[in-house]
Amino acid sequence: MPKIEAGSVREHRAQRLAQLIDAAEELLEEGGAEALTAGAVAARAGIARNSIYRYFNSIDDLLELVVTREFPAWIDAVEQAIAAETTPTAQAAAYVRANLEQAARGTHGWRAALSRGSLSPSARERVRNLHVSLHEALARVVRELGQPQPELTVAVLQAVVDACIRRIDQGDDLATVSDFASGATRRLLADDDSPKRP
Repeated sequence: MPKIEAGSVREHRAQRLAQLIDAAEELLEEGGAEALTAGAVAARAGIARNSIYRYFNSIDDLLELVVTREFPAWIDAVEQAIAAETTPTAQAAAYVRANLEQAARGTHGWRAALSRGSLSPSARERVRNLHVSLHEALARVVRELGQPQPELTVAVLQAVVDACIRRIDQGDDLATVSDFASGATRRLLADDDSPKRP
């Protein structure tokens, strides 16, 4: 049995996989997708080249792991932001804000570019499905609002999020973009359930 460097085999495996993803990210940031080879990843992570395939099947799989690495934390942050609000309109605005806050953490732009340009078609489809699962959180809120065109409402709100994320990726100020997007969301949803300002 190989020597493990954690409290359990499962923890050891998780640590090794994180090391490999870290190494892949460093190589991608330094040299782009062309720099990502099995030998380079193994050398950067300090792992034997033939051992890395215990953790993924191909470099394409590793690319997908890099692109999707932040999805669980992103989805969790959005769900928590929604749960912290008590009205559907406030929850929709929270969905928008939370997505923009996650995008502003600094790695969304290059991960999105990597997804568009370097993933296989099947991996891109899996990434798209992750986005769909995130959008379902917004769809639940919109259904509670009883909007006459719920699917169109979700599509328009998601378009606001996507456009504002692009602005953040281009360097716009998070607070400014977030205030704009939240206001646009409330106006679109005819915000009757929020306190009125004097």
